[in-house]
Amino acid sequence: MKFSLSGRIIEVDYKYCQMDMEEFGQLAGQAGYDAVELRGTQISAATTPEQVKQMRAALDKSGVGVSRIPAGSVKDAKSLKALSKFADMAVELGCPYLSVGFDEVSWIQKAADYLKERGLGIAIQVHTGGPFETPELALKTLKEIDRSNFGLMYDPANLFIVRVDYVKGIEQLRDHIFTLSVQCLVQTDPDDDEAEDENGFFYKRHLLGEPGGMDFQGVFDALNKIRFDGYVTVIEPISDLMNNLELAEYMCRQIKKMASKDL
Repeated sequence: MKFSLSGRIIEVDYKYCQMDMEEFGQLAGQAGYDAVELRGTQISAATTPEQVKQMRAALDKSGVGVSRIPAGSVKDAKSLKALSKFADMAVELGCPYLSVGFDEVSWIQKAADYLKERGLGIAIQVHTGGPFETPELALKTLKEIDRSNFGLMYDPANLFIVRVDYVKGIEQLRDHIFTLSVQCLVQTDPDDDEAEDENGFFYKRHLLGEPGGMDFQGVFDALNKIRFDGYVTVIEPISDLMNNLELAEYMCRQIKKMASKDL
């Protein structure tokens, strides 16, 4: 497995990031990651080719790659054409996967076909709502799309909050998991000040590895059983418990320890 750090760890209210690319690269490298995953607040359609070259140079200083970048949505000929700019950025950054939204299967098929010609793939996050909310629904959608370079960013936390067996889901989706995202949650009471609600299920953020939270050791054991060798990406947000570096280092230690457990 390879280990990646999402820009979410330095992102404030989905609006801006606390660090520039060189600082973020240094953070990820120092904390022990192989790559970073970029957010829409870090790279977008407004990013120029020169800025992308500067990003690559900044990340090279810390020796980290890029695991995935956002690439908007494809819904018509205009947005499909716009995908070429994101493909150019991915190639420049040495990034294998893009996140591409869609409404109609025919357009995401066209996007996947185009990106395959560029040597790139699409990794879309398993998320609440939409066509990838459960393993069964994801398999149905994947069958409809039917593209070898279209797969999943498997997110156990999003399955957890819809009460789905997120460990079993790895075996169900084994042939389609391109990357794994790590964010840890725990069930809580509705009167908890930190509680979030998903259709009557109350949960909050929880420190990975601490008692009571999600079974991520089970997740990594399942990944090892299917011989998963892709990116594992930490997508924790800014924390009140630790500063950015402390949290990044803590998470990296935890996931590497869990990933290396003998079955």
